[in-house]
Amino acid sequence: MTLSVRIGVLASGGGTNLQSIIDAGLPVAVVVTDRPGVRALERATTAGIPTVVVDRSQHLPDRVAFTRAVTDALVAHEVDLVAMAGFMTVLAEPIFEAFPGRVINTHPALLPSFRGATAVADALAAGVKVTGCTIHIATIEVDDGPILAQEAVPVRPDDTEESLHERVKAVEHRLYPQVLATVVAESAGAPADASAEGRVEVRRALLSVYDKTGLLDFARGLHDLGISLVASGGTAAALAEAGIPVTPVEEVTGAPEMLSGRVKTLHPRIHGGILADRGVPSHQADLVAQGVEPIDLVVVNLYPFLERPSIETIDIGGPTMVRAAAKNHAWVGVVTDPARYPALLDELRGSGGRLSRATRADLALEAFAHTAGYDAAIVRWLDPEPLPRHLVLPLERVAPLRYGENPHQLGARYRDRLGRGWLDGMIQHQGKELSFINLLDSEAAWTLVHALSEPACVIVKHANPCGVALGGDVLSAYQRAFECDSLSAFGGVVAFNRALDAATAAAIGEVFTEVVLAPAFEPDALGSLAAKKNVRLLQALPPDPDRGLDLRRAGGGFLVQETDRYEADPSTWKVVTRTAPTPAQWRDLEFAWKVCAATGSNAIVLAKDGQAFGIGAGQQSRVHSTEIAARKAGDRARGGVCASDAFFPFPDAVEAAVAAGAEAIAQPGGALGDDKVISAADEAGVAMVFTGRRHFRH
Repeated sequence: MTLSVRIGVLASGGGTNLQSIIDAGLPVAVVVTDRPGVRALERATTAGIPTVVVDRSQHLPDRVAFTRAVTDALVAHEVDLVAMAGFMTVLAEPIFEAFPGRVINTHPALLPSFRGATAVADALAAGVKVTGCTIHIATIEVDDGPILAQEAVPVRPDDTEESLHERVKAVEHRLYPQVLATVVAESAGAPADASAEGRVEVRRALLSVYDKTGLLDFARGLHDLGISLVASGGTAAALAEAGIPVTPVEEVTGAPEMLSGRVKTLHPRIHGGILADRGVPSHQADLVAQGVEPIDLVVVNLYPFLERPSIETIDIGGPTMVRAAAKNHAWVGVVTDPARYPALLDELRGSGGRLSRATRADLALEAFAHTAGYDAAIVRWLDPEPLPRHLVLPLERVAPLRYGENPHQLGARYRDRLGRGWLDGMIQHQGKELSFINLLDSEAAWTLVHALSEPACVIVKHANPCGVALGGDVLSAYQRAFECDSLSAFGGVVAFNRALDAATAAAIGEVFTEVVLAPAFEPDALGSLAAKKNVRLLQALPPDPDRGLDLRRAGGGFLVQETDRYEADPSTWKVVTRTAPTPAQWRDLEFAWKVCAATGSNAIVLAKDGQAFGIGAGQQSRVHSTEIAARKAGDRARGGVCASDAFFPFPDAVEAAVAAGAEAIAQPGGALGDDKVISAADEAGVAMVFTGRRHFRH
């Protein structure tokens, strides 16, 4: 439930600060004065606000008793927040005990300078060039406590105490209600303004964009809100041509663009306005002394280096402005993505031209990620080695996952901002959210099925293929793949390299399946699986053959390697036995070799006629993998082939493959015992080829 916050205002004189609070529509519950007959009482009565007079003269010299009487009046009116508005009596402990951290005061100087009632006169006497006003949380120490906001006011050579005080009060009458409104919103449970500075009013915006998507509508919206616009180069020209009032950067800096546009915004009058910490008096003084106007909103996007890498598309001024604004997001908003324009305009329109702390912080995070990705692209371009000296990965979270591999692990999917993978363009036609394991299995299935040129189906379970087959069409490919290990296929991921038709969809619908991937789905196929609401149907483009680098966590860092390719070139393979493979066996060896490369080590695949019948994966012993593959295949692989992802160190694995019915074997070769292994194959009368390449997969 949202609570109603009630303000008690303490005043002693004319009540101009009280009037500014009333005019701002803040919820004043009572006005308490320390003397009768003051103008503040009239202002409160006119506004229909209850008043209480606690006459200071009746409590002399007991300051504690006076403070207790003021506090009792505030408590009686159920006040939540106390605003001192020109209250000229020093208060004692009782009010700070009753309202801890909830007594707010305003002071006509930039604290900690010039404390006390003569602050304006003291500033003039000191000869300072700038003073101002401070809104702070009051404490038992006079003119002390955490500062909530400050704003500078220049001291003019001809200023009197009266003229300077009037200009300070003009700022005070605007700033004090703003800060009180923020504190009220926080106290009432409003979510947006939980920082000391609260919402920041946007009065001046700097625009410098290469991508002008949505620029004119956004700039026109800012102008309609009374925000003055400064713009550089082509941005300024585009705004002026559209009839939107704009000040060119050159008029602000007093310097023209130079070096073919390389230098235009790199100037103190730009970066001083962006970087000034408005809560630091010396920063305010510097702005006044240098005649620099603050910039509250920076709208920048960068030269198109990602699309057109070159020295000239490396942006310098843009990232500098972005980083400066993001660093100073306590006071400045920064926008790097045109997609954010509509929501920002909505917020500014709904808040009187102010941006919340939460929005500024989110924009700053986005800005730093933007420049980090930009720099990462430059690093990658300058260091094109296969394994670069500096590997900078600008990863962007696409979506959270329900959990990681297990329910107690958080999980999310990220994308590389410098590349585009098949998942980034994927269309999910139906089904639940994809899980961490779904995505891993989908990657394995999608990569392998596209390594096969004929119509093919791959079924994956726990990152390993449990069914792979070629077919005359997708239905026969699916049926043959399913036959490999129908038990393991339950709850698996099924991938095709051709469009899915209705007949195949109907066959899939008879088995519990987690994910179906295809380059396209015929309408009848979608209709056939529509009743299976939990089956995820994914349509995607083929994966990029050059899948970049493979990264694995190890020891607090990463192991990095080129991604293994499931390629097979039998023309480079060497027949090492007296018997050579038949043409049909050559085709099956190539097929089995690709499946083997996609299977966890130690990997053995028994296949025949473009169909895997036995897949042994992830065993510490190659003999055990062969035995598992043979057990799964039964008699179905007799007359077929065997592929091994690494060499056979001893004849025993060859003997196991022969016992399973293999008549041709593909393996990398290179073992110390190659001669014995070849002899075992010759003795069994089977063909063996050395591929010269290993495909371990851990």
